[in-house]
Amino acid sequence: MSLRFRPPELQSFNWIFKDSPCFPVSASKINIITNPKQFYETLSERFRFAKRRISIASLYIGTGDLERKLLGFTIENIKNNDNVKLNVLLDYQRGTRGEVNSLSLFTDFTTGVTDRCKLALYQTPRLQGSWSKVLPSRYNEIVGLQHMKLYISDNSVILSGANCSNDYFEKRQDRYIEIEDEDLANFYCELIDEVTSFSKLTGKVSAEYNKSPKEVVVKNLNQNVNKLINKWKEQQNSKILSLGNDLQGNDTWIFPLIQMGEFNINLDEQATCTMLETVPKGGFVRLATGYFNLTEKYSKTLLRNCKSNISLLMAHPNANGFMGAAGPAGGIPHAYSLIAREFWQQVIEYNQISRVRILEYERQGWTFHAKGLWYYPPGKEFPWLTIVGSANLGERSVKRDLEAQAAIFTSSTDLQKRLHDECSKLHSYATECSNSLQERQVPLWVRATVGLFRTYF
Repeated sequence: MSLRFRPPELQSFNWIFKDSPCFPVSASKINIITNPKQFYETLSERFRFAKRRISIASLYIGTGDLERKLLGFTIENIKNNDNVKLNVLLDYQRGTRGEVNSLSLFTDFTTGVTDRCKLALYQTPRLQGSWSKVLPSRYNEIVGLQHMKLYISDNSVILSGANCSNDYFEKRQDRYIEIEDEDLANFYCELIDEVTSFSKLTGKVSAEYNKSPKEVVVKNLNQNVNKLINKWKEQQNSKILSLGNDLQGNDTWIFPLIQMGEFNINLDEQATCTMLETVPKGGFVRLATGYFNLTEKYSKTLLRNCKSNISLLMAHPNANGFMGAAGPAGGIPHAYSLIAREFWQQVIEYNQISRVRILEYERQGWTFHAKGLWYYPPGKEFPWLTIVGSANLGERSVKRDLEAQAAIFTSSTDLQKRLHDECSKLHSYATECSNSLQERQVPLWVRATVGLFRTYF
């Protein structure tokens, strides 16, 4: 017997049961966090009172006062509770940048409890060996990163695009969805553990990382992650089938979507494209990305194969975190504007103006880093599906970075309304920009090098 959604609005998505493990939950177990301050307060609460485990995957941990305070809460809990263990996975290049960095901060705070506090630093295989020394700091980060954002305490999982850093706790808008489910928490903890086994560990280097050439690392991590996905898919499918018609109040279905293009794992890209091809005419898909740089595949899917109406929300240059940065990084906001302008020309060429809109988020003093998808079925005022996590829709996310997402389907009116409220709050600072994109000035050097921006950012 094959698994399928019961609500007619979700029947066209039954294919996803074959691609990803399904974790049924009640909508009451999902907490939608809508602002940076609430995100920080939730992390503080969860890490302070965790009873068994705290597992974190982030690009880096910042070194400001808020991060130190959060680490202080966490380590105090570990010192007072012998049962709590802390596992942290960060990116090696970003986590060791500068003299005071994620590694030095973690080392200082975990003195005396190192037996229960583990820090792993992932480094893309492309940078192993001499390449890590040839490219200067910051620029070596464009080659590939550990970009998953997972914050787990006991059975709670927060999926986000936000880093564990001061900006993301104050005025850098992202998305954050917390799910309370032991099986889902176990899945993501095991995913973090798999990447950890191929990463540099504090005080030593894992055997896999130290001895294996790039080709072997790619093969082994691919096999291990696919084995993990298939194990959980079989386990969850059996569990759901055993329940039969008795889903015990579960009205929401979570499907983890992993993207590790470097290791030929493309579940998130494949699922997102299939969703966009599946949604029917009369539906509405709202997409968001902090960095507008659609891959050719995503562009073609949106313009040729998607029947629903589409809106794309991106950061206005003033809301881009790279605005005002020194050196080539300062051109990134202008490059995204130019890429968006070129995409809009494709919209015109494909005669899709009536179906596609481009919007920009601009809020005084804030930057925009939110990403994801909300799907509104035909005739419905609330979304029945969202995708949340760390991935943008660009070359880096698809081909080089490690990304963790989840597709959340729900028939719960309460959760649908809360997802709509989340989406509406983000769009309350948005304006349509298809005309202003044409008029916006882009520096000549950015226009000359936009191909590099498109490939590496």
